[in-house]
Amino acid sequence: MAEPAAQAIGEKTGLTAGDREALRALDHSYARAWLKHGTAAQSEALLALFAPDAVIYPGGGGESLSGMDQMRAFWFPEGSPPTEVEYFEREPVAIEGSPALAAVAGRSRIAFTYAGKRSAQEGYYIIHARPDEAGHWKIVRMMWSNRPVD
Repeated sequence: MAEPAAQAIGEKTGLTAGDREALRALDHSYARAWLKHGTAAQSEALLALFAPDAVIYPGGGGESLSGMDQMRAFWFPEGSPPTEVEYFEREPVAIEGSPALAAVAGRSRIAFTYAGKRSAQEGYYIIHARPDEAGHWKIVRMMWSNRPVD
């Protein structure tokens, strides 16, 4: 999907085409992490995308969670069954910001099975990212909405 408004905003605020592509890749890596098989593979791939001090605001009005330990406990509780993701589609519709802090906003659709129960959801998301010391974009804040779909 073309993003003419996001590109114009990115150009005005200093995001390069490379920054926008790296942010788009970060967004897609989030979905790919969930498509991995097994809790250990998902956890490793997913948490590698976040800054150590990241905060997430779960859909459905859950309390915010800070840092790797809280995110790991939220997504991958010890002793819990694996989450089997059937599909996870993310469509970024805006990428904007500066070389120091940027945002990716979009829509998502997901279907997964957890503890024998299948769920399908869709909603909106926004991630804020900043580059780490090595220049790799990392998620520092993430919020999403989710509503069940048939």
